[in-house]
Amino acid sequence: MSDRDLIHAALQWHAAHARRMAIGATKRKLDTQIKAGGDCGWSLQRSVEQSATARQLTAIKRKELAALRLLAKACAQQRGHFDLADVIDLDVDVKLLRCAE
Repeated sequence: MSDRDLIHAALQWHAAHARRMAIGATKRKLDTQIKAGGDCGWSLQRSVEQSATARQLTAIKRKELAALRLLAKACAQQRGHFDLADVIDLDVDVKLLRCAE
């Protein structure tokens, strides 16, 4: 997997995460409005909106989790390239230079 695939997976997860956070904020706002009560007509409409938002939130959570799995897979494959690299020991003579006095 190339760096481009890794970046794509990261951006895909980030977009899904940002979307989930926005939908979650909307749902929390609707929850507080429903708890506050008020007019029955508006309360019913808010309940319908809240249930629709809950369904959207569930769907986007699934997408975010799928994107996170893809990102984890890409990271593991990228890390695998580093595991294949050998540590190279260099035998080098060290020469100390005199300091200027």
